[in-house]
Amino acid sequence: MKISLISTSLFPGDQGLRTISACLKREGHDVKMVFLPLFGEYSQLYPKEVLEQLTKFTNGSQLIGVGTMASTMKRATQIVEMYQNLGVPTILGGPHPTFFPEDCFKYCNIVAVGEAEYAFNELAKRIENNEDYSNVENLWVRKNGKEIINEVGSPVQDLDWLAPPDFEFKDQLILENNKLIPIEERHLYGVYYFQTERGCPQACSYCTNNILRDIYKGKSDLLRTHSVDYVIKEFLRIKKLFPSIGVFDIRDETFLIRNVEWLRDFSKRYKEEVNIRFKCLSEPASMGIEKLSDEKIKLLVEAGLTDIIIGIQSGSDRLNMKLYNRFISADQVVKAAHIVNKYKDKLSVMYDIITCNPYETKEDILDTIKVLMKIPKPYFCSVNNLIFFEGTPLYKKAIEDGFIKDGFDSATELNYWDRWQHIKLKKKNAYLNLILNMMRGRCSDKRYGVIPTWLLKMLVNDKIVNFNLSFVLPTYVVGYLVQGMDNFREYIAKPIYRKMPTNFKVWYDLIRFRTT
Repeated sequence: MKISLISTSLFPGDQGLRTISACLKREGHDVKMVFLPLFGEYSQLYPKEVLEQLTKFTNGSQLIGVGTMASTMKRATQIVEMYQNLGVPTILGGPHPTFFPEDCFKYCNIVAVGEAEYAFNELAKRIENNEDYSNVENLWVRKNGKEIINEVGSPVQDLDWLAPPDFEFKDQLILENNKLIPIEERHLYGVYYFQTERGCPQACSYCTNNILRDIYKGKSDLLRTHSVDYVIKEFLRIKKLFPSIGVFDIRDETFLIRNVEWLRDFSKRYKEEVNIRFKCLSEPASMGIEKLSDEKIKLLVEAGLTDIIIGIQSGSDRLNMKLYNRFISADQVVKAAHIVNKYKDKLSVMYDIITCNPYETKEDILDTIKVLMKIPKPYFCSVNNLIFFEGTPLYKKAIEDGFIKDGFDSATELNYWDRWQHIKLKKKNAYLNLILNMMRGRCSDKRYGVIPTWLLKMLVNDKIVNFNLSFVLPTYVVGYLVQGMDNFREYIAKPIYRKMPTNFKVWYDLIRFRTT
């Protein structure tokens, strides 16, 4: 059967949709893929000329699959409505339909909730055989005037059952300058993003993983891992397919949660067989046993780990434990930082923090700044402004406490990179939030982001803090300058970067977060 899968994601790697495509092809289906990235404002829609090209390329498809996140839902709705008006069965899946199927069901007659490999295979088989598909697990179906909400089944337990993501570029197009063109190796930017594990061991109050936990409660363990053999074979396959790949970016929620035996086997084989630098994510809670964490980091660095992102989110124990439901203390953060700092000559470290939180007090933000000043240098500081994702425990609390009165208050409609807009929206502690945002970047003994160390110490002096929290004009002047810098980066620098050759992107990725 002819099937077309359409991604509204910014990145054509899209492991989820490519895995579904591969599983469908394994069942004998003829699958086309289209990647429709739009850079810039989330409110952008696809112009008519793009939709016409899309219709022409997918002509003859008997089933359409559309993947979307919350930020791309408006565009996804465009596509769904177009195909449903043409009478083609269309299924909407991805993070947003999983978390908010009620909203998506208003626009689409088939909505996939949760992991969709089993459901999509079954749906395709029944449509091909002209059978009723209204009772397929994980699907919300509107058919013949009836609305059927099916139970969510257990997710794939043996991840090795999944077919490797579909990177056969035949019959795959990508949107570039409002034209659908054949996708090429250069569109991967020299980076391969891959999850070796599904699920997360944490239950942070701001994260949509809580919704997944509720969806699959009592059905199965959500934390599942590919075998080392599967992962190594996948990296070797991609290395052979795409010689320009210069880094593998492992996107597991926290790679160091893996048991040490798995990591020993992986590290040995990766170094001997793959031998391309790689990155991963972690957080202090999975680095609690110092001796074991040190061994894990050493194994991975020797295998080729060059970059690690560690989520600390806040230096305030009150905020982490009581609000974020992250049982991580500031002391744990500093201990974990000392472990990775042992490998500073080979390993670049980025620490993630969250700011622009209306629940934060002045003292909470100052605690975060103090922790960032205690962490051994060098490192890279990544500052992320809080978004209240609908359905999360923190979102529900913010509704109850009056911080969110409409959709705009949640910050979901703001561009994630527009720091000053987030600060203005949240209003509270604008001065300290601006300082934290300006600490983003390389941190050394001499400076934190763009702020020299001597100046930072002065700016967090009690008298200066209290003055600027009361008298906001200086904060607003600097804030608009920061907004100008962010606009330059997003609307001028990044478009230029996207046009650069792949070897430049690989080189830039290598040196981008270097702090030594």
